[in-house]
Amino acid sequence: MQATQSRNYGLSEQDCQAYFPDLYKEIDRAVEYRNAVGKITLDELDVSWRADGVLRGMIHDNQLYIIDAHGVCDHNHRPRTMATLHAINRAVTASVEPLPDIEFTFVDHDTALLDDDDNHTTWAYSRLANQESLWLMPDFGFWAWPEYGMRSYSELQANLDETEEHLLDKAPQIVWRGGTKAGFGGHAREGLLKHSTGQSWSAVEMIDWANRTDVSHKLITMAEHCGYMFAAHTEGDTYSGRLKYLLNCHSVLLSHELHWIEHFHHLLDPGPGPGQNYVRVEPDFADLPEKMESLLLPSSREMIEAITDNARGTFRNRYLTPAAEACYWRALARGWARVQGFEPQVWEDGEQVQVDYRGGMLFKKKRRGVPFEAYVITEAVEWEVPAVGRSSCR
Repeated sequence: MQATQSRNYGLSEQDCQAYFPDLYKEIDRAVEYRNAVGKITLDELDVSWRADGVLRGMIHDNQLYIIDAHGVCDHNHRPRTMATLHAINRAVTASVEPLPDIEFTFVDHDTALLDDDDNHTTWAYSRLANQESLWLMPDFGFWAWPEYGMRSYSELQANLDETEEHLLDKAPQIVWRGGTKAGFGGHAREGLLKHSTGQSWSAVEMIDWANRTDVSHKLITMAEHCGYMFAAHTEGDTYSGRLKYLLNCHSVLLSHELHWIEHFHHLLDPGPGPGQNYVRVEPDFADLPEKMESLLLPSSREMIEAITDNARGTFRNRYLTPAAEACYWRALARGWARVQGFEPQVWEDGEQVQVDYRGGMLFKKKRRGVPFEAYVITEAVEWEVPAVGRSSCR
């Protein structure tokens, strides 16, 4: 896609299908699952099953409403929820076609479900293969992740288009930064460190996140990751949000087989074959030395260029563009609507009279929830008038 089209948030449904025909596998899977087990019920949208990090929303008449924001105002949940809401709203308001009315929930935790037996139906950033009740959405980092230097996902792509070096001009090393205390992915991270230590081709370093000096010396930006010919990917507590960023580098990605599924993972191709777009390694990176020695051979240059060209064509230039993300959000709403077993209620039950703060307007009905435009100022579903906006300045 051309750069201007890659940030076209208002593509029609027909254009979305034409530009990104292979994007919607997870939505189709979730629809098929609900067709098999039954329509989504209103009771499934109750958010009390989670103590925090869950939001209930509604799309009505191409307007996003927040019905219940459940424990999303602390330093961890707040940026994730706000980024996700902004992304949804951008996709909704940019739509050139009417979207179906839906009511839904999403969870901003890395692990959406509470345990292995949990089968709540909600939107989530990732899932395990057996968590069929979850509907995958793009994670918050597709908007921005300023806490780790990512001012804007779109800006990252624009900067790389202008500044990234040719693959063969990059440092001939594999780069990775992170901590080893990472729950599900700890085994892979420990193996990566073990099998890369002392190697001339290694730019792998562990970061002690509790040590500010260590962080300041070792932390590098995502653009700096793209200055290396090779990049390692491991899972974290669950999925790792860095994968989409690494796939924006015109570098060779090396990763173990992933257990946590994100909405684009089906597009990863470990080869061998003409469509290969990354190199798969053992779960503990035990074969990393052998793989790196082979990839660094002059005879491998044509192969690694093909792998990186495939990755850039599939991800950075197409399926991981902001335009694709907006298309995915709208397809998610349409898929959800196909198996939604109720009509969203726009109005509160019973006749109510609401007076505005000037006393000059009477509303005989009260809408459920609050429009996105007001929520992002107040960060509340209800407030006293005149309202005081929530302050986040330090």
